[in-house]
Amino acid sequence: MKLKITALDKAVKEYKQSASKLSRRLASLLRKNGLIEVYLIGDGRMKSLNQKFRGKNRATNVLSFTKPKNFPGDDKLGEVYLAPEYIKKNKEDLLLMLIHGVLHILGYGHQKKSDRIKMEKKEEELLLKLPHIHG
Repeated sequence: MKLKITALDKAVKEYKQSASKLSRRLASLLRKNGLIEVYLIGDGRMKSLNQKFRGKNRATNVLSFTKPKNFPGDDKLGEVYLAPEYIKKNKEDLLLMLIHGVLHILGYGHQKKSDRIKMEKKEEELLLKLPHIHG
């Protein structure tokens, strides 16, 4: 698997190097084929995406969009949008949010309690295998 990191907003370019390192390590642990594009974005862009796709008029930490099944094209599995400034402001963990977004692309969810437990277990398993960078 490959995780491709792109900083879309000037304000978040400083996070690209650390996010790229984390993504390479995470990709090596996930024995899947395909590409997930990860976009680092500012709070304003995140708020717009959250409003457009979830009807919530506020920024959030991470959004994931899975490529529809049978969609023609390359090996792209989906896209993850991370808001590093939001994550830092809320004292969350950039690595955990990256893992969380990627797991959504890979089919994990948290609507039902049993699904949430499975997802959290997988997040913890991956966190234990990766170095931490907060914020």
